[in-house]
Formats: sequence, C-alpha cells, structure tokens
Amino acid sequence: MELLAVILMFLAGGAIAVFVMIAVTLARRDEDRTFGAQQQAIPERDRVAASLLFHIVSLGGVSSDVALREVRRGTGIAAPVTSGIDVANWAERYAQLSNAQQRASLLETAVQLVASRGALVPLRQYVALLDLSFGLGFQTSALARLREQYGFDYIDHAKDGRPRDADRAGRVTFFERDERELLRVLEIEGTPTRATIISAYRKLAAQHHPDRYHSSSEAAQHDAAARFIEISRAYEALLAIHKE
Repeated sequence: MELLAVILMFLAGGAIAVFVMIAVTLARRDEDRTFGAQQQAIPERDRVAASLLFHIVSLGGVSSDVALREVRRGTGIAAPVTSGIDVANWAERYAQLSNAQQRASLLETAVQLVASRGALVPLRQYVALLDLSFGLGFQTSALARLREQYGFDYIDHAKDGRPRDADRAGRVTFFERDERELLRVLEIEGTPTRATIISAYRKLAAQHHPDRYHSSSEAAQHDAAARFIEISRAYEALLAIHKE
C-alpha cells in the first residue's frame, strides 16, 4: 500500500508539473502574440521617425538610454528604434510614408531636440541634420531657417574667419562667392546644368561624408565634416542659381 501511495504521489506530482509547464507555455505564447500585435499596430512611419531622431540625438554625445528618453519625451512616440542607420536612406523612406506637413514636422522636431541642450552642436550631428533635410526633400535653406529660429550653432573653427552674418538664413552663399568658385568647390568644369550639379554633389558627398571617417582621428573627422558642409552649401547656392 505504501508503495502504491508513493507511485500515485509521483504520478500526481508529474501531472502537476506537466500542467504548469503547459500553462506557462500558453501564457508566453499569448504574451508574444500580444507584443507582436502591438508592434504591428505601430505605424512604420513612427518606427522610422523614432530611429532617425534617436540616431541624431545620439550623435550629440549622450548615451543610448538618454537619447531614447529624450526622443520619447520630446515626441511622445513609443516606437522601437534601430541604431546604426543611414540617415539619408531612412529619411527618404520616411518621405515615402508621409506628407509634406509630416516631413516638415520631423525636421523641426530634430532641430528642437538638438537645440534643447543649448550647446554648440558637433559637426557630425549637424551633418546628420543636413542628411535628414536632404533625404526629406528639403534644401539647406530649410535647415538654416530652423537654425536661426531655434538659435543653435555648430562647432566650426573656420567660421571665425567669415563675415558674422555669413550663415544667416536666406543667404545662398557663406563667403559672397561667385559662381566660378562654387563650381570649383564641386569640381565642375565647363558650363553646368542642374543635372551635373546634382551628380557632382552626390559624388563628393559620398566621398567626404563624415561617417566614412568614424575610425579616423578627431582632426580627420572634423576636416571631413567641414568639407561636407562646404560641399552642401555650394550645392545649395548653385541650385538656387541654376533653376529648372
């Protein structure tokens, strides 16, 4: 009888253990389904926007936790983020998913987050803002107006040698340069067209983008970012001259 009781207790314990395992598995499956449904419910546009803003804020030298907290507090978007993204490509994707008002709002939100620290913006962070602006379909004048509106500036030692108002919004050049010098900046020879200007800009921007110098010295990164901004400004000025 005692042996039978032991066997029955063993079988009962095993049955309880199996029941508990099944219950836990079903609960986890329901939880996974709920989480998956929640993820699917978040529009792709919000996920792209959150990742763009997270990446740009991170370039300001803050930790990932701080960057994520600032993005969520500043935008109310609780979407998951992807790190290490290409801003230009993701901005183009956002442009495909949004209307003109949403694109303008995203660029302004990025500027607000960057400007909220009240400090000079690192060149790489400003370059990311340029990438965002171009990817969304804007030109540098849009970013210049927002920079003027929110009163932030970026680290650029070469600015000490330029006229004080050289970077004000609405100006298409920053050295009172003539067209020949702007063409020289973009390494264009002969009579330019809008197509050749765009082609030259894309080629040089790819060569001098600071992301290519992330493992180089700080001086090399600074020089690349400064060159990228110079190229972008020449591009903006030439497009203003050579319209359709």
